[in-house]
Amino acid sequence: MAAPDLLRLRRAATSRARQAYRVITRARPVIVKPPTGWAASEPNPDPPDVLAAFRFFAIVGTWCEADIIEATVRNAFVQGCERVYLVDNDSPDDTVARAEAAGATLLTSFVTESYDERLRMQIMNEAVANVSEATATADGDEHIWWLWLDADEFHHGPWGLSLRDYLATLDRRFRLVGARFYNHYPDRVPEYVEGNHPLDHEPLCAEWVYPMCRDGHRKHPLQRWDRDGLPITCADGFHQAHCDDGALLEPAVPIYLHHFPYRVEAVSRRRLDLLVGDGAGRAAGDPLRHWHIHKRFATFDHVYRHRWDRVASVDDEGPRLGVHLRPWSRQVPSADADCARF
Repeated sequence: MAAPDLLRLRRAATSRARQAYRVITRARPVIVKPPTGWAASEPNPDPPDVLAAFRFFAIVGTWCEADIIEATVRNAFVQGCERVYLVDNDSPDDTVARAEAAGATLLTSFVTESYDERLRMQIMNEAVANVSEATATADGDEHIWWLWLDADEFHHGPWGLSLRDYLATLDRRFRLVGARFYNHYPDRVPEYVEGNHPLDHEPLCAEWVYPMCRDGHRKHPLQRWDRDGLPITCADGFHQAHCDDGALLEPAVPIYLHHFPYRVEAVSRRRLDLLVGDGAGRAAGDPLRHWHIHKRFATFDHVYRHRWDRVASVDDEGPRLGVHLRPWSRQVPSADADCARF
């Protein structure tokens, strides 16, 4: 065989090997567990040294969330937030208008060609710092609790308490609160009615336990700004946080977070198509970072046909199939199963 032909064969074989490797790594990403030493937990003291006063605001990151954002904003107010701020990634629908109609305030809207979590978090962290400083300067406030959330996340406190009421019980040493995380799935039609609390339409869920901290909380959406304390920087997805003071302290009793990625089938399908459809959506560039989105897309039809054994698990352990669902109220103590509606 002539040398040029041999070289072409070698190049073709190398190209095929690289393609095969990309397929394998795309299907089975290498999962690296995050460090957990950044936070520690303790029981709330009895009696606690509570704050004499604090403010409570929410910040929501949005993109194409028109069907759910009104309910998100209303729930934040029901949970005791005084203000709900919006950071929008140039939504192509009327997300911003609906959020403002529900009482939210648009802080900023930014434009990107693809999903950029690092940029989103930079903008949101800067917004929290700026609003906190301005509020403290204007009103003399020393402490501001912030609720960090995406538009498909609905929170409440333990024991039937609102978030604000729960925060008011905590010792001042706690500047962070973790959340138990429940992923919800539709089992009826309509899957969701706009403007309503989605718990009333999608009771079936599976708890997603992932060790972002030593207590296994997947997210830490409550973080406190202190005028005389070092700042807390919220990390990607509100999973973790950082403070130069060292490990942040959270109470042993977490809050609850309900995640509703599946709403009305046609609406949810369109959004996922825009994110990862045909491998060219806004979140298609990094399979590892957005692995749960790819798994959601791959088994989307099974969700809406209620083929639960064929739905991809959203834990971060690879392409495992099968979700085991139960109503939310049967997975927690009865005192925790009651939460405010709007």
